[in-house]
Amino acid sequence: MTLEKFFSSELILENDSILLRPLSINDIDSIEKISYNKELGEFGARVKNRNDLIDYFDFCLKAKKEKELYPLIIINRKNNNPIGLTMFGNISFQSKRIEIGWTWIGEKFQGTGINAICKGLLLDYCFDNLNLRRVEFKIDINNIKSQKAIEKIGAYKEGLLRNYNIQSYGESKGTYVYSILKEEWKK
Repeated sequence: MTLEKFFSSELILENDSILLRPLSINDIDSIEKISYNKELGEFGARVKNRNDLIDYFDFCLKAKKEKELYPLIIINRKNNNPIGLTMFGNISFQSKRIEIGWTWIGEKFQGTGINAICKGLLLDYCFDNLNLRRVEFKIDINNIKSQKAIEKIGAYKEGLLRNYNIQSYGESKGTYVYSILKEEWKK
């Protein structure tokens, strides 16, 4: 797989409950209905109104065009309404690794298992279709909810990157790095 081929693909991942597909500017009105909530972590701190949401979409779509991030919208299969967003990034096909992150799930879907279902589809795709050997996750030191969620699906906490990011809410004290290896996921 090459970056050009990956980023030009129209990736569709689905099961009975959710559909993951490439984010489009046409999704802005539907995603707005579940935005603007401080409980949405970094996204909630960053996106507080329509102008912020437009800026966020511009950031996502520009990052895809520049082959940095591949944003996917998470859709509820029952009613075709959005549940949230997730992305692939920090991609190295040469080293057979990728990062899954930048995920946010609408408040009413948090704690329902949707995140685990979404991560399962993404991980299956990474290991089965892309033949990667490692998937990484980076989670802010203060985001306990996401740390617990990723640990629940079997991710290994590798360590702390101190003073790693400056978030929308200010300077972060650190970011934990997690990973799942192909042989661990297959168990």
